Amino acid sequence: MLKEVGGLMFPIDNEIRKKVISCEGNVVISASAGTGKTHTTILRILSDMERNQNFRTFAAVTFTKKAAKEILKRLGPNKGDGFVGTNDNFVWTEIIQPFMYDVYGSEFKRDINPDYSNKNMVRTFDSGIDKIRDTGLMCKLSNKKKNFAFQLALDILVKSHSAKRYLKSKYYRIYIDEYQDSDEDMHKFFMYLSDELCIPLFIVGDEKQSIYAWRGAYRRGFTSLFTKDSFELFVLKHNFRSDQAIQNYSNIFMKSVRHYYEVCDFNDEITILKYNSVDDACDFISGWIKENEKCAMLNYKKNVASAWSDRLNDKGLQFVYVPSSPLDYSDIESEHIWISRGIADFVIKHRYSEYDFRDEIPIPETYRVAELRKHLVRIKESVADYGNFEALCYKFYSYLGYEDVTEKVKNEVKVLNEVVTDEQYISTYNQEHYTLTSGTIHSSKGLEFSQVIINARDYDFRESEAKQLHYVAVTRPKNRLLILAKEGTVFDRYSKYIETAVKRTNELDINISIEDVIKVEES
Repeated sequence: MLKEVGGLMFPIDNEIRKKVISCEGNVVISASAGTGKTHTTILRILSDMERNQNFRTFAAVTFTKKAAKEILKRLGPNKGDGFVGTNDNFVWTEIIQPFMYDVYGSEFKRDINPDYSNKNMVRTFDSGIDKIRDTGLMCKLSNKKKNFAFQLALDILVKSHSAKRYLKSKYYRIYIDEYQDSDEDMHKFFMYLSDELCIPLFIVGDEKQSIYAWRGAYRRGFTSLFTKDSFELFVLKHNFRSDQAIQNYSNIFMKSVRHYYEVCDFNDEITILKYNSVDDACDFISGWIKENEKCAMLNYKKNVASAWSDRLNDKGLQFVYVPSSPLDYSDIESEHIWISRGIADFVIKHRYSEYDFRDEIPIPETYRVAELRKHLVRIKESVADYGNFEALCYKFYSYLGYEDVTEKVKNEVKVLNEVVTDEQYISTYNQEHYTLTSGTIHSSKGLEFSQVIINARDYDFRESEAKQLHYVAVTRPKNRLLILAKEGTVFDRYSKYIETAVKRTNELDINISIEDVIKVEES
């Protein structure tokens, strides 16, 4: 809901957004889904660049290469010599690689490459140091909630005067996105930058979308900044994505934003279907859905998402199952996995060229575009002949600086061939070309659709992260949301959640009924 000022329409939190761009010191932003987190970060970067009159620069760190590429795309030529990349890449290139020898000795003055595959796992910090000494490879701890790379980076910073001087002299501000997904070791590292090195931080996140506790996400680290004296807190409220009714429904389940409820006309934007059989549910979906508008069906489990896609196709609805690519699985991570991922993009993805691949290369200026294209085209033309495909991939790896055909390289190329020769992954690499898709809740984070269908069975609020998963799912639609709830335990349980949410909202002197937030249908 926009507000009108002098005939112009502005976000209802426009004054807050102005302060976010101009305030000094450390900034923490609690930004709900659809409030323009990335856009706000870009505006702040550009504003700071304009004000910065010295030789220092900035760093913008994210959790995924996809998010980093989005920031790079929006900054364009304005990036200059600023760092834009993943959290892991930041500590590797800026601290571990250049300064590890300063703390641990001259034997570490060597190339150190990241390798976060499950095969390169250690049990203790000290064994991780030994691993780097012996192999030159970064590693990860077997305890998923501990982060070896950030433990090491912090240890180096604390003990190396050179590393401290380098970061303090280079960066005037560091911008960190999706901070609710940071683990405890990452949080300690970033707080050291702020508290001890006095590098201002610009932190953005949403505690309601913290769905990675299973791998160590430390939501409390983010929320602790709300009351930290050295940070100024801003809360972004205006949702640019969803209709007000969708916003209202997502907010009433979360205590921190329940008071955002805005009275509006309810036009059946949210429907819950109480059904007896899957066949009944599919029949209802056939009548409910607008086939010319983007729709995603989101389930917790991959096999369930695939099964629903098949059922809906049997009803004549052209739903496409979007599986995650095996090349993105954590157990295949290595210092050179980006090569196979880029090849897969070139082979499968529409409108992906050698120029896009060049953007993936750590030092792209070293390589000629024509030469990259020659390698990529030859690999693409050989996918049906594995022996030739394998040899051409190894040649390309060598050209890009990875001359040794290790077991890891062999495994990557094997998985790569499986992906590019399996038609099911065409949808994975070209989601934007499909109107109706079925996938997982986790894979939908950051995406938006006109319509969304979810299953109430996926949300047992007694379980850890269930409310956060629910919030992520119900904030994906722009216009319409359908919730499937099988008659019996599932429907009764979810209905109780709605009743409780409405009751808690009424306790804020916002008088609403269940009929104001959701329409109940029966098959």
